[in-house]
Amino acid sequence: MSQSTLFTAPVSLPLLPLRDVVVFPHMVIPLFVGRPRSIRALEKAMEAGKHIMLVAQKMASNDDPNFEDLYTVGAIASILQML
Repeated sequence: MSQSTLFTAPVSLPLLPLRDVVVFPHMVIPLFVGRPRSIRALEKAMEAGKHIMLVAQKMASNDDPNFEDLYTVGAIASILQML
């Protein structure tokens, strides 16, 4: 039987919409971020505990997604390193 660790998420987290990738719990992957809003979300996450909400976009070609353009399920991620 495995033992799980309980994580309490803050009430609000910076949101990073992802194109062409779906992130699942316990994955470790590099993400290449270039949109100004996405960079700001990463910077805000770095200032506030290194946690960020990752959600896949419905249409990867959309450069400025709104909440309606995102799937309703995502993953809370920990930022390990930012270059």
